[in-house]
Amino acid sequence: MLVVDNSEDNEEAERLRVSLPSAVILLVSPENIGFGRACNLASDQFEGEQILLINPDARLLPGCLIRLQRTLSSTKGAGAVSSHIFWDEGLKFYLPSSYPLPLFELQPFLDLWGSHFHISRLLSALWRYHSIKVWRSKRPVRVKNLSGGLVLLKRAAVKKAGGLFDPRFFLYFEDTDLFIRMRKAGYTLLVEPRAGAIHYYNQCGQGDWKRKRALMARSYLLLSEKYRRPFHSLINGVADHFKVPVTGKRGESPQPDFISPFVLKVPASLHKGWLFEVSPNPNFIPCAARFGKGPLMDFPEECWTLLAPGRYFGRIGYPTAMGKCVKEVTWVVAD
Repeated sequence: MLVVDNSEDNEEAERLRVSLPSAVILLVSPENIGFGRACNLASDQFEGEQILLINPDARLLPGCLIRLQRTLSSTKGAGAVSSHIFWDEGLKFYLPSSYPLPLFELQPFLDLWGSHFHISRLLSALWRYHSIKVWRSKRPVRVKNLSGGLVLLKRAAVKKAGGLFDPRFFLYFEDTDLFIRMRKAGYTLLVEPRAGAIHYYNQCGQGDWKRKRALMARSYLLLSEKYRRPFHSLINGVADHFKVPVTGKRGESPQPDFISPFVLKVPASLHKGWLFEVSPNPNFIPCAARFGKGPLMDFPEECWTLLAPGRYFGRIGYPTAMGKCVKEVTWVVAD
């Protein structure tokens, strides 16, 4: 086993030297070289046929790794596999499916026209259909993208795709780039629903939201430039041409329904079964979600405290792929 310390913290390095078993190799980087390059350092000195990537704010549920290994080994053409990933200890909330590059490219256009624009509503409905398919699947399901927060990779597939992470990505979107390359190399990506993990999403570096968002914006720019396609310029050109002040229903910023953990009354028509979705975007791309029954849906303090400061949107509706949404709410998490 090999550990790379990328913390720039001498005390942290010393703790690792003292606490790690003697069989573990410790590499201490003299500076923070970025998440991707640090992972490359470890990968280059590791000979195994499979590579597990897992964030420090994630953990595997019992049996998860064995199931992922079996699925990756036994599925022809598979290059990477992830599990169902939950957001909370109670395993109530599923984290969002990772969405592919074309949706990232469309986001500025959708943000311009608002969540009530007909294209935004259509994409939202299609993404809801896809997400429910993944969340409710009982057997491995093919997807277009995965999260590097928890994924098992086939080393041969990584090598054929050009290596683990592009070192130009300091942090964020290095995993999206990897999975684009793997799919271009002919490999499929899978979600294995018989395996489970918890990812306390976005809990690393909570004290520096501004820097994290700047890093994310920089990495997204790099990703979009790397895979710029003819329709990318067309989309931006159309958006700029029709750039007008957003008014009326599209531009509404409603007062929040909640400013603290809440319990939502479920419409009577949904008592036999409902799906509650939560997203930082009013078009609910991406979104976390939970399935439930009964007259009440609680959004507990455990989940509230995991949210970054900002405005969030929730909706509750029928728990089927084509089911309509019945009620929407919004809330604000303060700094």
